[in-house]
Amino acid sequence: MNNKLYILFGSIAVSALMSSCVSRGNNPGWEYAPDMYYSKGYEAYNQGDSNTVNPYGMNMREPVAGTVAVGKLDYKYNLENTGEGYDASASLTAPVDATLEDGRGKYLYDVYCTPCHGANGANDGEVFKKVSTLKPAWKGYSDEYIKTLPEGKIYHTLTYGKNNMGSHASVLSPKDRWKVIKYVKFLSSQGTSSSEVAAADSTMATTK
Repeated sequence: MNNKLYILFGSIAVSALMSSCVSRGNNPGWEYAPDMYYSKGYEAYNQGDSNTVNPYGMNMREPVAGTVAVGKLDYKYNLENTGEGYDASASLTAPVDATLEDGRGKYLYDVYCTPCHGANGANDGEVFKKVSTLKPAWKGYSDEYIKTLPEGKIYHTLTYGKNNMGSHASVLSPKDRWKVIKYVKFLSSQGTSSSEVAAADSTMATTK
């Protein structure tokens, strides 16, 4: 009888000792990484006081400086939105595949540019008709200013915006910006006559 009591009490003591070694709070005990056992749910786009590893309590890490996503290398633009950057952009040239043949430049121009500059680049779009103070100093694409303006400076303007014109970088990819520029230069070379532009558009369509 005594032996059975000793065995019973011994089993209870061992169980109590083992349970005291398992973490159920802030004391890790035998658990090397308690958060692996009792995980905390982090919201990817949230930040707060619970995450003390990343700056500002962010739950996502920022990419390494200079990182470029796969397939987005042409989005890397080294010129700053300054007067110096604008002047330096004059040396930029369009990629060889930025042409008018596929009609995309005209299509995008009609979507994003005609509301202000009009279908033929005469600055007679609906926006300028309603708010004439938004018009630029030059009268239209037939002006010598646009005819001689380097394509790189137009690209810089589409990227950052200039004066009353806002940036179009969020709606036009770098390649599409160049295609719009090619169409702007085409309109500039044809004048602002709707019949001239229509005839030239028809010629382009038949020579594709």
